[in-house]
Amino acid sequence: MDQNFFSSPRPGPVTGVAARVRKPDLFIVGAPKCGTSALHQYLGDHPRIYMSRKKEPWFFANDFPRFVTTLEEYVALFDGATDHDLAVGESSSTYLMSHTAARRIRDFSPDARIVVMVRNPVDLVHSLHSQALLGLNEEETDIEQAWRLQDARRRGEHIPRSCRSPRFLQYAEVARLGEQVERLLGVFDPRRVKIIVFDDFVNDARQVYEDVLEFLDVPSDDRRDFPRINPGRVARSRLLARIAYRPPQFLLRPYLRLKKRRGWNDLGFTDWLKRVNEREVDRPPLTASFRGELIEEFRPDVDLLAQLLGRDLSHWQTVPDHDQP
Repeated sequence: MDQNFFSSPRPGPVTGVAARVRKPDLFIVGAPKCGTSALHQYLGDHPRIYMSRKKEPWFFANDFPRFVTTLEEYVALFDGATDHDLAVGESSSTYLMSHTAARRIRDFSPDARIVVMVRNPVDLVHSLHSQALLGLNEEETDIEQAWRLQDARRRGEHIPRSCRSPRFLQYAEVARLGEQVERLLGVFDPRRVKIIVFDDFVNDARQVYEDVLEFLDVPSDDRRDFPRINPGRVARSRLLARIAYRPPQFLLRPYLRLKKRRGWNDLGFTDWLKRVNEREVDRPPLTASFRGELIEEFRPDVDLLAQLLGRDLSHWQTVPDHDQP
């Protein structure tokens, strides 16, 4: 297959495996910690929608370390899709933040439909820090100190050895959703973009789900059950977390050989280990002073996002009596 598929804004015809597989036309592009995992699962359960087996391939975000790097690997994520499916999609939380993904998606799938999920940036930073600790990207347990390390980390200092994606330690960059949405809308026709506010998703997941189906021109499946997906968690054992998230080479090599020999897509061991080792928790609240500092940091960007959405987001810019779980 042509490895220069993306070298031109007008790629030629696709041959081989890619020609036999339905290309995705639905992309949930982020942001992280805004409900993308839940929406991916809900849509994947719909009988007329095919969502990729692997969430987070990051294929089009070539300014990030990608999990799927070749077109052959990428299209194989959709080899179960058929003409019966009215939408074929994937979810990668890096795409909104990426400076390259939107144009690469457009070149690959000009008629793509894009779903964006946004959230109060202060709560996003709080949740992202917890997730970074769980996934071993972060080792500074104090969120205020982690926030103040951003400048040093931008210079390559104080980055944990186990961190795979240092850019996700730039909490302010990740959470500036107004400028990211503005960049995306400069690439895609706004009529092909659906923006979901996390507050709405939490308050009425069914209504948001139905709105997304309408956006995709997919009939309702009358779904009523919307279980909580990917809640806040902490690891019981740091050692088991390292095995689950960063398996050592002496375990990883035989694991990969067995997968290849048996033709299995995934043995599920690491997922099982994560479930066993992790427990749900409510995050401790931010101090009022630190929340106020973050509100001021993000105020211009929230104003921009409110303008783009045509929606009042002023409630994001006040300090509540208690923090959001």
